[in-house]
Amino acid sequence: MKRLLWMMILASLGVHNLVRACIWDSDTLSDEKKHSPTLAKAILSPELSAIDPPALKARIEKLRTAANENDPAWWNDLAGAHIRLGEASEAVKILEPLTNKFATDYGIHANLGTAYHLLGRYADAEREIARDLEINPDAHFGLEKYHLALLQYLIRDEEYRLRHVYIDEFTESFLIYKGFLVHVEDAPSVSEKPPTNNEAINAELGGELRSRKTLSREQLSQLCARLEEMIWSDKAPAYRSKWNLGINTNLEKGVTYMAELNAREPACWTMLGLLAEQRSDKNLTIAAFEKAIQLGSPQASILQAQIDLLKEHIAKARKYKTGAVLMPGAVVCVTVIIAIILTMGLRAIFRSGFQKT
Repeated sequence: MKRLLWMMILASLGVHNLVRACIWDSDTLSDEKKHSPTLAKAILSPELSAIDPPALKARIEKLRTAANENDPAWWNDLAGAHIRLGEASEAVKILEPLTNKFATDYGIHANLGTAYHLLGRYADAEREIARDLEINPDAHFGLEKYHLALLQYLIRDEEYRLRHVYIDEFTESFLIYKGFLVHVEDAPSVSEKPPTNNEAINAELGGELRSRKTLSREQLSQLCARLEEMIWSDKAPAYRSKWNLGINTNLEKGVTYMAELNAREPACWTMLGLLAEQRSDKNLTIAAFEKAIQLGSPQASILQAQIDLLKEHIAKARKYKTGAVLMPGAVVCVTVIIAIILTMGLRAIFRSGFQKT
């Protein structure tokens, strides 16, 4: 009788847990906003820094009338004002002659690197940002490392950028887990047997991906598996010899900061999507990937295929949630039945006890 009672109790708990599992509403956008507010804001409503041209021009004039050419801070203020005005070329003219004079000043290299970046001179920008991090490894509150990672991605050829993401620790997850899971690599992948004839394979895979707007589940698995084989023979970005940005405490701040500063760069939106994916925020992942596609990401077909799979997953989850609405009634019925059985069992126990006495 005791065994029967325990079986009935466990059965009732099992029904309760089944109902909880079917009520699957964590995929809704409102919940994701609450779960990841900073990420949601960066993806859904990014803020553009307000620029006040008259004030900046007045600042430049004031600086020039009180020149202090032996002070690197004066030069940084002057160049910074020009960068904020959208005059990156002017900032380059100001700063280039100063890199030797103020060789150990963080600001000179950081501002020059930023100006180069805005002009699309990624190799020059990477050199200066790498230099400023040698001077101050914790620059920009520890976020400058993410700027370097982005630049070390942008200086690579298009085929590399097709199969990697700019925070390279996430690359394998991007290719293998199809928008559902993020596993951060501890160290760059290295193959004992790198693929041969890389150029031909690159051309084949790149051509196939660019010719498609999306991929079926099977196509996505096959193509991404081949791309994943290719990443083993790619030289890892230099930053990975110093840091693991995938587990850095500034990961979210660094990714969102880069997206704010580079709102037109598809790679930044792809990385926002992967960060949302890591937090199981599927709707935010979709929104970020869609933005990357709109901006012309070379990974468009992979991103669209992952979007399609995530939407399919969400549709099924909503279907289960709708079906679960009927479940509470079933639980009540089962509970009543169990209560009746328990009552009958207790009566039998009491009767047995009375008969013994």
